[in-house]
Amino acid sequence: MSNYVLLDPATHQDIKIKPHSNFAFSKHQHHASLVVHEFGAAASSFPVVYMKEPTQGQFRAVALLSLLAGENVFFTEQEWLAVHVPSAYLRQPFELGADPAKEKTLTIYIDEQSDYVSQSEGVALFQNGEASQFLQQVQNKMGEYYQQEQLTHQFTQKLLALNLLKEIELAIEFGDGKKTRVKGIYTVDEETLRQLPEAQVLELNTQNFLLPIHAILSSLIQVNRLIKQHNHRSENTILGVQMRVAAEE
Repeated sequence: MSNYVLLDPATHQDIKIKPHSNFAFSKHQHHASLVVHEFGAAASSFPVVYMKEPTQGQFRAVALLSLLAGENVFFTEQEWLAVHVPSAYLRQPFELGADPAKEKTLTIYIDEQSDYVSQSEGVALFQNGEASQFLQQVQNKMGEYYQQEQLTHQFTQKLLALNLLKEIELAIEFGDGKKTRVKGIYTVDEETLRQLPEAQVLELNTQNFLLPIHAILSSLIQVNRLIKQHNHRSENTILGVQMRVAAEE
């Protein structure tokens, strides 16, 4: 279980960070957060969709890593099977959080329970009480990621304002005869997109939002990759998946 605490030179003077390996922490994660900058690259490996947070109702862009909860079909003990690695995974074991010493300021937190954290091997975070070159690079990357999250929020709000998100469901049939439905995922409504006024389309293009929109649409073909990866791992194979607009209850 993660345990994020404020990164502190006094407490973490001897901490080292090991290189990213097979992303074992994601073994039971069936989706991963994405930022808009990586939609195109992510579409080469995963379906890029939106999910709605159950508590606050906010929409979040994610890569689907499986059609079933609790499994990640791209994880193996030996290697990561996808072409793309979500940038949210690459920032492990770090996270941004509120700076207790400065109001309205973010600072870096570290997951002390992460497999990447070590006392004996890896790259040091501090040298003589000062941030190492490695930590400075982490700080820069975390700052860039924060900016990307802000743009992703703007992109998402634009999709919602133009009514460009629609809920879909995946009807899955298994080899043992069982059937299930995956609900609560959203994609771009292609018909609504086609009917947008020219001025709106030009605005989307000016904001560099058309490319990620088309990345979302093209990524849905990767559902076939999820089926293939699942069938390599499971005796209860998936015979087929039907994608359709979610039916109202």
